[in-house]
Amino acid sequence: MASTLAGCTGGGSEEAEGGTRDSNSSSDSNNSTTNDEGTDEGTSAIEIVDHELIVDEGDYITDVYVEALIENTGDAPSGNIELQADWYNADGNYLDNDIGWLISLAPGESWEARVYYLGSNPEEVEDYEFEGEFDEELTNPNPDGLELLGSEMEVGEDEAVVTGEIENTSDETEDYVAAVAKIYDEEGVVLGDNYTNVTELRGGETWSFEVSWRGRDRTDRAATHELLVSNTT
Repeated sequence: MASTLAGCTGGGSEEAEGGTRDSNSSSDSNNSTTNDEGTDEGTSAIEIVDHELIVDEGDYITDVYVEALIENTGDAPSGNIELQADWYNADGNYLDNDIGWLISLAPGESWEARVYYLGSNPEEVEDYEFEGEFDEELTNPNPDGLELLGSEMEVGEDEAVVTGEIENTSDETEDYVAAVAKIYDEEGVVLGDNYTNVTELRGGETWSFEVSWRGRDRTDRAATHELLVSNTT
């Protein structure tokens, strides 16, 4: 089952088209949607290629989640992608909803997304609805005046930790600086991301950062990373 997301420019976002509630959903993978008001650098086109409900019964806990394959078939990086799963019991009654997100997906990249049920009664989940939205533009990535001096990743049993340094090479104080770590498997598929931030980074100062990504049963698949620098919230 293929679904599409519709994006918009100008820093906003709009409801996704082609989710499970969209009667126009189709298995045609050419249904990805872009906005005609793209930038000179191109436009992003985010498509939900597939999704399914997973119930992983462990010895002590049961994980319930929607696993989805998300692709950027456009020619520009997307902004923030937000996916929502609504959970239902066997009688079709609504239980709750949960969110999954990714800060950016580059052209040609695929994201193996997961949206976990975070409620207290996973055994009640029998069905779901799935939809999302995205910002078509990635706002001011890697801005002038902020230089990534380097980063590295160490993968442990429970988490992958990315450390590095960012220097404010300007004479002005940056009110907000974020380090965003995207985690990839050996095939180049995005597994997820996370970020950390600092405020009031003075000109000429260097910030040492640490970003932790907990991938649950996928942590050991973390192979490489990409580090994005941002000065926008």
